[in-house]
Amino acid sequence: MLTAGRLAGAVIFGLFGWYLAGLTVPFFPESNAPDYWLPASAAIGLFLGWRLCGAQAGRGYNPAIGTGLTTAFAFAFSLIFILAFSQMMNNAMRLRYDGPMEAVVDVFNLMLEFSPRFYDPTLIITLFAGGVVCAWMVEYFGQRYP
Repeated sequence: MLTAGRLAGAVIFGLFGWYLAGLTVPFFPESNAPDYWLPASAAIGLFLGWRLCGAQAGRGYNPAIGTGLTTAFAFAFSLIFILAFSQMMNNAMRLRYDGPMEAVVDVFNLMLEFSPRFYDPTLIITLFAGGVVCAWMVEYFGQRYP
């Protein structure tokens, strides 16, 4: 159901996802992010803003802190998962796996391999502080326009 909180969550977290994707480009080898990185980040932000943060809008500013942190963590996990899944598909097309189960398990190994690449205190603080600020903005619209 369309509410102001869900719409605000989708727009705000979509823009926040686009911003974070731009911040992460230098962490890729030779500062060359995959072509899908910016649109995927914005799409994940839209989806999580609508489903996670927007659905919780209107409950108050203190619960919005937890909602923002949850959305930020889900955002980071989803982006690393998409990056690992894409790499797994490239490896599968090159016939580097013996079977489908090995490919599925390798997604999580690739996630563990890719996650230290994004370990930067500034990026992590921006992710979680930005998630809380975005959740407060969504909360504002959720309370004002129920």
